[in-house]
Amino acid sequence: MVWSPLSPPPPFGEVAKTRWRAVPYTAGSGLDLGCGIQKLFDTEFVLGIDNGAAVAQGATVQANIRADVKELTQFAVGAWDFVFSSFLLHQFPYKEVPAVLREWMRVIKIGGALVLYLPSETCYPKCAEPEREIIAEPGAYPDQKWNVNYERMVAAMEAVAYNWDLEYFEACDADDEYAEFYVFRRLK
Repeated sequence: MVWSPLSPPPPFGEVAKTRWRAVPYTAGSGLDLGCGIQKLFDTEFVLGIDNGAAVAQGATVQANIRADVKELTQFAVGAWDFVFSSFLLHQFPYKEVPAVLREWMRVIKIGGALVLYLPSETCYPKCAEPEREIIAEPGAYPDQKWNVNYERMVAAMEAVAYNWDLEYFEACDADDEYAEFYVFRRLK
């Protein structure tokens, strides 16, 4: 599917589309970064962190902690089994993405997973990226800073200071989806 203006306004409601995909990679306790209106799982094992920006758009944010997810200094190295994030990473400028990913990987235990669900550049209206000579397409999400594709996502992860493996990737473009699903396993 390709996103259209008739689709629900992003980034609301995206986690429900991929929750079932995340189940095999989210055992134990973890963080849902940028949880917005709905956490990955509503249990005591998932801590939702969100800055609450969606409140300005009339949403009720379900975060346990209101904070900026770029710096997780309140958590120790290797404190969590997984970190999950849906439709958030593309809201940071691409040049900041490796540092954000490094911080997210820092709090994951060795053997734990970083699970990401992101809008696909092939199915979602592109935001302006002058450095790539891309102009904004009609319907582009105003908070989006870069267009996500497999190559750029892997390149950003290659700049992270932790050893990892891309355990799973899926282009999610059927039915009401216009995203990419990634699972990176922290090795060391």
